[in-house]
Amino acid sequence: MNTVTLITNDIDLYNVFSNSKLFSEVNIASSLDEKIEYDYLVISDRICNINELIQSVEKGIRAKKITYLLSSAKGSQSGYSSLTALLKSHGISILPPKLTESQLLLRFCEIINLQERKTNNVVVLFGADSKVGTTLTALSIAENMAEQSEGNIAFLNMSGHLSYTYVENYEGKGMDSIRSKVFNKILSKDELREAMVRSRELKNLYMLPPCKTLIDFKYYKTDHIEYVIDMASKIFDAVIVDAGWYPHNELYFGAINSTPNRYMVTTPQQSSLYSHRIIKQQALDEYGITERKNNAEKRDTPNNILLIVNKQSDGISSNVTKEYDMVFAVSLPYIPNASYLTDIQNKSLRGLSRHYDRQLDKLTNVMALQIEYKLQQKQKVKNIFSRG
Repeated sequence: MNTVTLITNDIDLYNVFSNSKLFSEVNIASSLDEKIEYDYLVISDRICNINELIQSVEKGIRAKKITYLLSSAKGSQSGYSSLTALLKSHGISILPPKLTESQLLLRFCEIINLQERKTNNVVVLFGADSKVGTTLTALSIAENMAEQSEGNIAFLNMSGHLSYTYVENYEGKGMDSIRSKVFNKILSKDELREAMVRSRELKNLYMLPPCKTLIDFKYYKTDHIEYVIDMASKIFDAVIVDAGWYPHNELYFGAINSTPNRYMVTTPQQSSLYSHRIIKQQALDEYGITERKNNAEKRDTPNNILLIVNKQSDGISSNVTKEYDMVFAVSLPYIPNASYLTDIQNKSLRGLSRHYDRQLDKLTNVMALQIEYKLQQKQKVKNIFSRG
């Protein structure tokens, strides 16, 4: 056990660190004292700017580990990536913005190699671009997991933009129906379950439709999304989250940072790669979700995100996976007329192709292993709609 000192005015962060019981002592202070010998030190940029911190380090401030906390309100598109290398040269780690207090604690534990994190039963998917099939893929996985298990599975559509639901009879349901209680954090488990739509085909699958009120998107904060996902993880045996594709609001960051089990969905098209590179550079790298690396590092140390290539055709080269700085998980085949079929049937792609289903099984098994969720052997049932 070790002592952590927080140089911050954030009492909520102090309470999270203190209540975790992971450290022998947690202290909070309003300023940095160069005369004190610290153990673990977390310094907020609201208290100490970067130049002051570097000066203190050069003067020989004593600490086992120094970590610099960037505030979301002060973060900029040139902030995180440019500061990381500079601070690293002085032996200082960095905590990025867009994290809740609980997520900051988990990230800090990773920095000091404290294996605190327990198995997380949440998997999040996000897209490299629009129209790559993130929602359909996430829903297909949730259905597949529900079909192959007895536990209750949740599918949360938290895409942060208008999204087709693929859910029938959801009037009065979804994020809009629980908005005020989420904002005030007075939502009960029963109310969350009531806001979800139960699948008619799979009785152990519950789906939370997305927001429909456009003006409300900007009012959601990362802690609101963490609140909903955390509650769902306590109700259901496994939770599949659709985080959408574009980081224009807090729903995106709240969902992606809710779990280490992250998958990005893309397609073989160069347009998807182009969009991803822009989003990675201006958002994912800048908020510490991915790391900006040079060419020498790229092949050896991929980012801790798994890649799903959707709409893979035999006539298209799979070399696209080499362009992404991620671990390749699986490719899902292109199904002709898939959009038309899913729209008129209001369902996912599962069951439309035996090849697709085989690949979907592989992906579902990987996710189940990640979250330590036991699947049953899939029963072979002939589907009259299956076309091979």
